[in-house]
Amino acid sequence: MPNLTRLGLPGDEQSWAALGFTVTDGRFRVGQVECVLGEAAWGFDETHADPATLGVPYLESAASESGAAHPNGVTIVDHVVYWVPELDSAVTDLTAVLGVPPRRRFFPRGPEGPEMAFYRVGEPFIEAVTSGLPPALVGVAFMTADLDAAVAAVRAAGGPIGDPKPAVQGGRIAGVWRGHVQWGVAFMEPKPRN
Repeated sequence: MPNLTRLGLPGDEQSWAALGFTVTDGRFRVGQVECVLGEAAWGFDETHADPATLGVPYLESAASESGAAHPNGVTIVDHVVYWVPELDSAVTDLTAVLGVPPRRRFFPRGPEGPEMAFYRVGEPFIEAVTSGLPPALVGVAFMTADLDAAVAAVRAAGGPIGDPKPAVQGGRIAGVWRGHVQWGVAFMEPKPRN
């Protein structure tokens, strides 16, 4: 299975520190993913075809140290949102590059919502969403065991975050004001296990 190991994020150190991340030299680690500030981009530990076909800048591997704990309690990148103009060709290209098919493809918000395909890439997954727009990474969701504590930490750091609410996939989610880094950023807590 390929692993997402690098994620380029828009914004600067101050913006991400205000979201409760410990940022050093424009970088921070979340689980297996090295986050690099600058432009929206990604990189994988292995590819099986030219990643340029995905229409997203590719980050080459860079040496990194293990990450520090973050005041917001985030432990992993849950998912990245990848907008695509049309899902059939995107699934063909993603499957070629990653060497694995999507785990699931469906309309999670019902027939009126966009069709999506989901690829597991290590800890996180890629949420490929039909948008009718050029390919782009447009957002990220981070997982934390305690969403209330994460929201409190973000607010204490000066970050703009909404109140927790139920998430479509279960559990709860709190979104960051989109204008903060001009990108979708959310914090999630898993649904309780029975």
